Amino acid sequence: MADRVALLKRELWAEIDRRQNELARLCADGLKIPAENPPGDTRAIADHYAAVLERAGLPVERFEPRPTNVSLVSTLPGRQARPRFVLNGHLDHFPADDPALWSFPPYGGRIEDGRILGRGVADMRGGLTASLFTCLLLHEHRVPLQGPVTLMMVADEEAGGAWGTGWLLEHRPELAGDACMIGEPEAPTGVRIGEKGKCQFRLVAEGASRHGGLGTGDDVVVQVAAALQEARKIVELPDDPPGELFPVLETMAHYWRTELDRDRQWLYRHPSMTAGLIRGGIKVNVVPRRCEVEVDCRLPFGITPEAIRRDVEDRLAAAGLHQVRFEPMPPWFVASYTSPQAPWFGWPGPTRRPRPVRSRC
Repeated sequence: MADRVALLKRELWAEIDRRQNELARLCADGLKIPAENPPGDTRAIADHYAAVLERAGLPVERFEPRPTNVSLVSTLPGRQARPRFVLNGHLDHFPADDPALWSFPPYGGRIEDGRILGRGVADMRGGLTASLFTCLLLHEHRVPLQGPVTLMMVADEEAGGAWGTGWLLEHRPELAGDACMIGEPEAPTGVRIGEKGKCQFRLVAEGASRHGGLGTGDDVVVQVAAALQEARKIVELPDDPPGELFPVLETMAHYWRTELDRDRQWLYRHPSMTAGLIRGGIKVNVVPRRCEVEVDCRLPFGITPEAIRRDVEDRLAAAGLHQVRFEPMPPWFVASYTSPQAPWFGWPGPTRRPRPVRSRC
């Protein structure tokens, strides 16, 4: 039996090598169909991938729990109901912004010099295509499966996933996997076993509007700016990871995916903080009535969204910024991980506490 499995693996790897051009074109063709989020409309790209699956003779379930948020599910049956292995990937992606900023058409779906060019190829049409191609190969070669393999191609991930993966797991709980692989962007040498949590929130200040000649330099925009300086101190908070993750985190202290990540390894152990969107005022010489900033915070192990709320609110109160209020932007969730001791993979080395990580905030 072991020999048969080994032979089948070699055959599948050989097939992947033989069909690299087909795999690249499958990815590039998908890049021609944008699904920018916002607004998060995945209808066209879902139609495209549904057609690919149906041409191959694979079943496709289509879900649209909210208008334009379309997700697809395709399952290859196994001999038993469990274990179920899930390949999950999202259809939506970040906006391309101004096309003039690009050195190639963001939705051209071009392949040049051994590279696939297009908006969303890394996050995450590349990983999504790999999962899709995996299911196509398993189906073509009639690979005997102990349990089902389910492909989830979901909407809404870039906005939190409530209307994609979240909705599917709530309304179709039988689709939850005993193991799951998500082809999010990572360095070729890296495999993630954990994911930070998320806490997004607004800082909001409101006041009275008047002519700018009566401004005293303490309007709501200035108040929110001061509140941001207090809120950014959340990056100083230390983590409290489970013991079995200590050797993994020690390794991460010396790891980065790209040059953009270099010297930011301390963020594996501390919250991140990004003031991504600010709104305030109507005219340069009018004291603004309202100002708000939306903040994204990613959480390491042991820090909860409620802990972030308490920390920010306490700092605002201590700074005398009582007029600025904290508004949560759900969904919130804590960091999660698969045990390094899980049967799907192994992690060498003893469990021990790492050296303290110095914050560079």
